[in-house]
Amino acid sequence: MGCRKALLVAVFFCLLFSQGCTYRAWYDGFQERQRQECYQNRGHDEVKQCLDRMNITTYDEYEKDLENSKRQSK
Repeated sequence: MGCRKALLVAVFFCLLFSQGCTYRAWYDGFQERQRQECYQNRGHDEVKQCLDRMNITTYDEYEKDLENSKRQSK
């Protein structure tokens, strides 16, 4: 494992455990991992396209959308 990859894994787990393993920490960690994958071995245009496809939303937006979906399905 390269130094950069090891650092990313360490940052991911620090974020995860510093926030007490909450759903928000998991959500943020997975989004950060997706962002990092966009930057691996890609040119500028490919990175931009990858990030655009990610549909990045904050955890608060995610929770709000989830609640709205639950209300509509009742």
